[in-house]
Amino acid sequence: MTAFGQQPAIYSDTEAANHVDEEATVTGKVFGVSTSKTGTTYVNLGGNFPQHTFAGVIFASKQADVGDVKQYEGKDVTLTGRITVSRDASKKPQILISRADQIKLAVPASAPAAMPPAPAAATSAPAAAPTSATTTPMPALTPPVPKEIPISASTVQIQLASSWSAPRSGGEMTRKDLARIFGTIGTPSDTTTASAALEVYPGIPFLTQLETVKKLLKLETLSCAKSRITTAGLPFDSLTDHDFSGVFPGGYDQLHLITDKNEQVVSVLLVDSSSRARVTNEVDGTGYHTYNFITGGSKAVTYYAIRHQVTPPSTPTAAVVVDTLLVDPTDPETPKPKTSKKSSSKSNYSKPKTGKILERSRWFVPPPIVNLILRSTGG
Repeated sequence: MTAFGQQPAIYSDTEAANHVDEEATVTGKVFGVSTSKTGTTYVNLGGNFPQHTFAGVIFASKQADVGDVKQYEGKDVTLTGRITVSRDASKKPQILISRADQIKLAVPASAPAAMPPAPAAATSAPAAAPTSATTTPMPALTPPVPKEIPISASTVQIQLASSWSAPRSGGEMTRKDLARIFGTIGTPSDTTTASAALEVYPGIPFLTQLETVKKLLKLETLSCAKSRITTAGLPFDSLTDHDFSGVFPGGYDQLHLITDKNEQVVSVLLVDSSSRARVTNEVDGTGYHTYNFITGGSKAVTYYAIRHQVTPPSTPTAAVVVDTLLVDPTDPETPKPKTSKKSSSKSNYSKPKTGKILERSRWFVPPPIVNLILRSTGG
C-alpha cells in the first residue's frame, strides 16, 4: 500500500508496461481520441491505435464524470490510476479513467540549473535538494532532461571481438536501414565504455550479467534458443541472441536478450509474431528492407510494408526505443463475397482498407550501442 502522503510513481508511456498492477502516473503525448460503437472512449498515447504505447479508457457510464477529453489531442498529459492490460489482442497497458482529475495536462519541467562542480573538500556545502518527486517529467519525444540524481561517474565496459568494426561485404540495404533509423539519434563511435547508471531495459542496468537478468525478469523456467548474431551493421562476431518464448508485457510472445562476448546484456528485443491487429492500409513510402535486426529478418516480398518508429531516450539513463511493424497490405480484411454469375458484374466489393500486421516488435538500444552500430554501418 502507498504510504500516507506519498505520491504515485511516475512512468513514461513506454515504461508503463513493466509496472502492471501499480498505482501510478503515466505521462505521454496524446496521438488520438476515439469512441467505439459501445460508447467507450480511448485516449491513445505514443501513437495511433494499434501502434499506441498506452491508453486511457473511459467507459460510457463515466463520460459525464470525466468530461470532454478531445481537448487533449496533440498535447502532453498525465494519466493517474492503476495500470492494467487491455483484454483485446493488442494487450497494451492502460488506465481506467472514471474521474476528471485522473487526466491532466502535463506540467513542463523547468529548465535545469547548471550542474555544480564536484566539492573540493569534505567541508564543502551540500548540493541543493532535488526537486519534488511530484514534478511531471518531460514527455518521451522531447529532448531529455537530467534526472534528480546525476548520472554516475563510474563506468562499465562493453566486451566486443577485436575485429568488431572490420569492413564487411554484403548487407548494404540493412546497413542503410540502421543508418536511417539511428542517424539523428547517435554519433558513430569506437567507445566501448559507458556510464554505470544506464539502463538496457526499464529497471535493468546496462551490461548486467545474463543470468542476473534472467532472474530479474523471471525467465529461468522458459525455453531459450541461443544463436550468434550475424546481421550486417551490428558489431561483427560480438553479439549473441538468447531468445525466450512466453507471454510478456504488451502482448509480446518472444523476448530476446542480446549479450556481448562476456555475456553482459547490451540490448533487449520484444517480438509479437502472431499479432491479430490491423493497420490503416497506407502506401509504403519508407523503402525499409529489414524489420528485425537481431534475427536479420527482411521482407520476403516487395509489397510488404515496414514501419520503424524511433523514440529518443525519455531520460538521460534510458535506451532508445524502436517500434516496428511488418505489414501485408494485400491481406483482405474480410473474405471476398461469393456472387452468382448473374450478379457478379454488379458486385460493389472494394479492396480492403487495412493491412495485416505480420510481426510487431519493440527494440531497446542503449545510446552506446547506437553509436557502435553507426560506426559499424560505415565500416
